[in-house]
Amino acid sequence: MAGSPQKNVVVIGASVAGHTFVNALADKLPADHRILLVERNGFTVHLPAVVRALVVPGWESKNLTAEVTQASIFKSGSRHRVLSPNSVVELKKNSLVLEKPFEGSTEVSFVKAIIATGASQPLPMRPTPGSTLEGFKADLVRIQNDIKAAKSIAIIGGGTVGTEVAGEISELYPNKHVTIVHSDNGLLQPSGIASTAKEVYSPPPTDRKLSVALEKSLKQRAVNVVLNDRVVFPKGPVQGSEWDGTSGLQHGVRRLALQSGKSVEADYVFVSIGNTPNSGLVKAVDPTALTNNNYIKVDAFFRVQAAAGSPLSGQYYAIGDVAAVAGWKTAVAAAAEGPALAAVIDAEIKGKKPKAYSAPATGGAMVVSLGTKEGSGYLPLPLFGNVTAPGFIIGMKTKDFFAGKSFFPRFQGSQKITA
Repeated sequence: MAGSPQKNVVVIGASVAGHTFVNALADKLPADHRILLVERNGFTVHLPAVVRALVVPGWESKNLTAEVTQASIFKSGSRHRVLSPNSVVELKKNSLVLEKPFEGSTEVSFVKAIIATGASQPLPMRPTPGSTLEGFKADLVRIQNDIKAAKSIAIIGGGTVGTEVAGEISELYPNKHVTIVHSDNGLLQPSGIASTAKEVYSPPPTDRKLSVALEKSLKQRAVNVVLNDRVVFPKGPVQGSEWDGTSGLQHGVRRLALQSGKSVEADYVFVSIGNTPNSGLVKAVDPTALTNNNYIKVDAFFRVQAAAGSPLSGQYYAIGDVAAVAGWKTAVAAAAEGPALAAVIDAEIKGKKPKAYSAPATGGAMVVSLGTKEGSGYLPLPLFGNVTAPGFIIGMKTKDFFAGKSFFPRFQGSQKITA
């Protein structure tokens, strides 16, 4: 085990939640404490911008990515350390095991460990584990070319990502036939029909007025929106022109069967469902610490709720997309959770009583872009409820997906990261 006199606060994942936590805590820790930020890839991605980068040439290198290094995260001379690219492969009681050694050992002790591993999602929405920055950009360029070559595009899932991808494609390629198939009775999740079963994390419903506005805009672009239906994923070999379940550019036009008995034809399929919490490390140690849909159970202080005697009971915490914190899994929500947990950890280390977390009203804000010039959204305001997002907010989203406000400013090290 790495034998440093420093008391380690280990952060697993340079996600929005993990990175904002690091920024909020780094200058508050006592001199005998340090942060170890572990990130499995050598870079991080401004995920909201991927919907444009997978469609629009040139955006694979614009307002999208940044390297995760000692210089990009921490100021010169900092005692805190970035371990990237590196991965945590096992969680133990008061220690964890790394894929690559640090200070002569793959096992690192800690006084606090924060799990900010985000969610798992196939390319192109998130880079594959262990991928390089250049490799990820090459994947995006390949997808851009495939979408350009396609004539008819089926988007499976009309959540934020699926809706925004439809907006990008219909703006750049107005003559392509685009169809969204979505299980809810409106785009996003206006019905609130997600599971309310015990031990299951479920996001809140979205404002129906937003769904109506988005659907109206897309239909004006001749995008076909199919609601209250699902694409049937084949379970075995298929014949003829039947869709085989693969995403991306198809070998000719394929028929996608729907649960209603209807069908959709396309030569490109974009799958916008299947975003799952990246909680495998916890599941391997204590499955009871997960909800039935694999989010990490936490209390109002973000502490992992593990079984008695579990290695996870005590000093493990979870934030961001991997944690069962009430509210939407958005960058806005994650950016609020990071500083909130930093305040909890700061108080606990200094022997003070921490404050329970309560999600801010702004965490419920939602803005959905439909290309570079159009979009819709709402802002929750005390007493007034949800109000339509003003044009300048929509403009900020459509310009760079708030990268100038929320992504690049996160990098506060000696090496400045800019668009």
